[in-house]
Amino acid sequence: MSFRFQRTVRKKPRIDIVPMVDVMTFLIVFFMLFTTFRTNPAGLDIKLPRAETATAQKASTTVVTIDKAGNVYLGDKKTSLDSLKLTLNQRIQKNPNEIVVIRADSSTSYQRLVDVMDVARLAGAGRLALAADRIR
Repeated sequence: MSFRFQRTVRKKPRIDIVPMVDVMTFLIVFFMLFTTFRTNPAGLDIKLPRAETATAQKASTTVVTIDKAGNVYLGDKKTSLDSLKLTLNQRIQKNPNEIVVIRADSSTSYQRLVDVMDVARLAGAGRLALAADRIR
């Protein structure tokens, strides 16, 4: 009685690279699209005026935005001037050094800008800043 053993040939393990290429392509496309949609931090279509002396503001700022239609936003939420005054007053009581940055579209009426500045001053804001894009 003789036993015959069949020898099995082991295949070398190999890494299939096609799925990895697919995943990498997806990641590249995802990040390219994400960065193009993330150009406007407030999410509002605002065309800021341009200035050579524009400087970046530090943290601890409250951003008030006025779009070209004259709508006022606190952060990214639409608000009225009365509720803006109350909210700014609460924030300034918590932090008296709070900087209120007003981002107004370049086509916004001057009167609307002055109205928002007046509300901020009446709320107790002593530090106001107007946002602008730096001329390069």
